[in-house]
Amino acid sequence: MLLIFLLSSSSLLSHGTIIITNVEHEEGYIDVKIYKDKESFLKEDLASEVVRKKATKGETIIPLSKIHEGKIAIVVYHDEDSNNELKTGLFWKSKEGFAFSNNYQPKGPPKFSKAAINLIHGEPVTIELNY
Repeated sequence: MLLIFLLSSSSLLSHGTIIITNVEHEEGYIDVKIYKDKESFLKEDLASEVVRKKATKGETIIPLSKIHEGKIAIVVYHDEDSNNELKTGLFWKSKEGFAFSNNYQPKGPPKFSKAAINLIHGEPVTIELNY
């Protein structure tokens, strides 16, 4: 039985996988958008992969189906009210959980080069949400 669990767990994390930590509650969804270059960065209709998954308090695991390796930038937010939009306030300050890959916290307009990471096949990426 333990062997079956270990095999199923390793297959879950065997391709491109993003582990979202610090999810405050189970309300709403975790939205993930992946970009492959600076030209597409933050243009939602040009995202290479988009995943929306029900939020799980503490940690939400996001399996990727299209991208498994290469240079990417990841944008994650907790759509707490399920309205398909990131709530922002003054100076684009997020009112919902939000994060970029590479622990990037921009002080101005976000840049692909600062958020970019090298996704390695079989190695999960962990991103901590900031509220």
